[in-house]
Amino acid sequence: MTGPDNAKLARFKELLLARCGLGFEKEREVALIRGVRQRMASRVLEDSDAYYGLLTGDAAEFNRLVELLTVNETYFFREPDHLRLLVERLIPEIVGERKGGQVRIVSAGCSTGEEPYSIAILLHEWYGAESGRLFAITGVDIDATAIDRAKQGVYGKSSFRGADAGLLARYFEPFGREEYRIREDVRQDVTFEVVNLLGTVYPASMQAPDVILYRNVSIYFPGQVQQAIFSRLAGLLTEGGYLLVSATETIHHDLGILSLVEMDALFLYRKLPDIRIEDRRYRRRAGGENETATGAGGIAAPPAHTQGGTVRHGHASKIDARARTPEKRAPSIVAADVHALFDDALGLARNNRPDAAIELLDTVIGRDGTFVKAHSLKGSILLNASRFDEARGACKRALANDPLCLEASLMLGIIARHEENYDEALRRFREAIYLDAACWPGHFYTAEIVYARGDRKRARSGYESTLRILENGSLAEHERAFFPLAFKADQFVAICRHKLSLIKDQGK
Repeated sequence: MTGPDNAKLARFKELLLARCGLGFEKEREVALIRGVRQRMASRVLEDSDAYYGLLTGDAAEFNRLVELLTVNETYFFREPDHLRLLVERLIPEIVGERKGGQVRIVSAGCSTGEEPYSIAILLHEWYGAESGRLFAITGVDIDATAIDRAKQGVYGKSSFRGADAGLLARYFEPFGREEYRIREDVRQDVTFEVVNLLGTVYPASMQAPDVILYRNVSIYFPGQVQQAIFSRLAGLLTEGGYLLVSATETIHHDLGILSLVEMDALFLYRKLPDIRIEDRRYRRRAGGENETATGAGGIAAPPAHTQGGTVRHGHASKIDARARTPEKRAPSIVAADVHALFDDALGLARNNRPDAAIELLDTVIGRDGTFVKAHSLKGSILLNASRFDEARGACKRALANDPLCLEASLMLGIIARHEENYDEALRRFREAIYLDAACWPGHFYTAEIVYARGDRKRARSGYESTLRILENGSLAEHERAFFPLAFKADQFVAICRHKLSLIKDQGK
């Protein structure tokens, strides 16, 4: 038995994209081929055409393939800063403003349930037995097998990495060999549903939530699917409600649909009634990157660790002016040299046309594979699209041609940090600082990692170095210093000052 060839594989890709939004381009294609082969073997089918026919007509088989292809990597209390913000600030605010009724919380893409159960546990810690009456928590996922596991509430040791031993002892009981089951009263506080986020109908349990957590999910969707699902989730929220995505996903959803706000040096979205979508989009185009509207308490853009190397908010230049009408330049492209093509690609990227920019960069690289900036810009665009493996490849090609490529080291550090490979991230950020002692993003990200590890002394030194560099010279110059990454330097100043104040308070 063989899997589908390239032509036939395209049909499987189109079907999965249309029905549930999953994309399988580039490095994810291997996973799709493996999954199709495995299901063909299970159904004793030799021909991929026969399996495709089965897949289109048998909903249960389609779901089995999706379950095989979706990643269920999660654990309790993941990204704890978000959970702390939810329980200590957002929930008390909502409860204080609410006159009766439950606070509704949705965990979208909950996998095997660790995230919604983490929320339920923390709410039990704060509100005790009353939490079941005060809050309605719903976890949804497309994977029916994962949802069944979530309902059972039984977990192995890998689900508890980083979990507080006291919480484990209070809310779980041994169940079988090296497994634990969540306490029944907490289990009853969470409702689980099988939901396709790209589907046309959402269940009643998802309607009118006050908070939606949609973390580490959208990175598996292509850009147009990301926008469609985010728009639908935003539409569900009550006025004043919050939507939380992971740090690396934030910039991809700054679409003018919800207001981007900052709390405790974290960035999240809020549904504010006084900002119209049309107004936000018009002001972004008219005002440029420094006048992006975000509503009350908002900011212009998230910090670089949420941007993933975006070139979306590029600085105005004659390059941008050319890129506004790229089709008029098409007849001369063949004759243009690689530097002119690169300038056009940069303009396209800055005008939010990443696919066209990558296509042009591939032409540049095809003509001159040693053009380091082309590899670096391509890596930045791919990183901005959360295509991490491809971005890593582009950065490594840049380094192969120039081992001293600062931008590539920075991006590899950001990728490693996203993947929670903090030792590798630290190594890459140290490389960047070695290449340029004034590389303030390297100092900042190093400080963030060591601060999370409890090393306040090194963290303070890193934050202070970042501030010292940023406060020497114009912020605009600092934002442009590390092409092709675009940073909002003023926000990093605010974050560093906030973190330094926290470290000072913790030292008392």
